[in-house]
Amino acid sequence: MKRLLVLLTLGLVVFIAVNRQRVFLRDPIAKVMRDGVVQGETKVMINSTNDVLVGELSESHGRIYLVQHWNKLPAIPTAPLRCINGVACMTDADHASATAIVAGSRGSRESVEGTTMTDRQVRFVDEMGALVEVDLR
Repeated sequence: MKRLLVLLTLGLVVFIAVNRQRVFLRDPIAKVMRDGVVQGETKVMINSTNDVLVGELSESHGRIYLVQHWNKLPAIPTAPLRCINGVACMTDADHASATAIVAGSRGSRESVEGTTMTDRQVRFVDEMGALVEVDLR
């Protein structure tokens, strides 16, 4: 039994190491704000390079945004995500297939300047024009 558990654990570690760009793990201390209001039901998942997957599960249609370092564009994944409820999700590729969102126009500077992405914070304007800030501290 111990040998099987060790082999399964080793297999999981190898799987995550090989798919480190595709596997997103939940960040329980991340905070999401929309137009300055903290979003309590929103879940944040990050991968090894701090790409961000933000799931807004409080709304009926469950919006999910993906912001990756390689293009720094907020997008909505087009391929279905494979998820373990609230713990981890996996995208279809290292550069996940996604449709870039068109920032809503409420005249904000951020909609003109685009996405700000650091290892500590991601800021973008969603399709409704709301400023979304993800604090990864």
